[in-house]
Amino acid sequence: MGSLARLAFLAVAILVAVVIVRDCAPSRVVFPSPTPTVSPAATPTRSVTARPTATASATVSPQTTFALTVTDAELTKAAASSFPQTVSGVTVRDPVVRTTTRGVRLTATARVFFGTTEFVMTGTPYASAGRVAFRVDSITLGGLGLPDSVRASTAAAVESAIGQLVPPNVTVEKVSLGEGTVTIEGVMRR
Repeated sequence: MGSLARLAFLAVAILVAVVIVRDCAPSRVVFPSPTPTVSPAATPTRSVTARPTATASATVSPQTTFALTVTDAELTKAAASSFPQTVSGVTVRDPVVRTTTRGVRLTATARVFFGTTEFVMTGTPYASAGRVAFRVDSITLGGLGLPDSVRASTAAAVESAIGQLVPPNVTVEKVSLGEGTVTIEGVMRR
């Protein structure tokens, strides 16, 4: 009978943990402007290249191309500025961002009432309606999937943070993922 009571207690503890953390999503992630880095290839992390484009009428202002490349180190540093965060008694800290050609993965340590576990969010940024959008593919706490409401609020927070990197006069046309980088391309109106 003692093992049945322990099993019931464990089930109740897991249920309480899920209820407590169901709204456990970073409410605000701030990505500061990337800083230039020097690599052996000496590739700048930010570039704006002038390229005239054809216009339909004389009243439309000239446009130039816009390109911004952000590295995993810059994304991790930016994400760290918004942590630790505590929501419903769960503290999430020490985020690490990894980018591959398939997507972006953020892992962090989550301290819950019974110890620590891993918070993991995976997703994909893309261009939509001239801005950067973010699709959250999965979001888990200790391996357990979190509700759709957490997924939606996390996507909105990431979109807002990435949107701060792109000037308002830029129409985003493409977001590309590389091994360790995210590149945002578009057209800048003057």
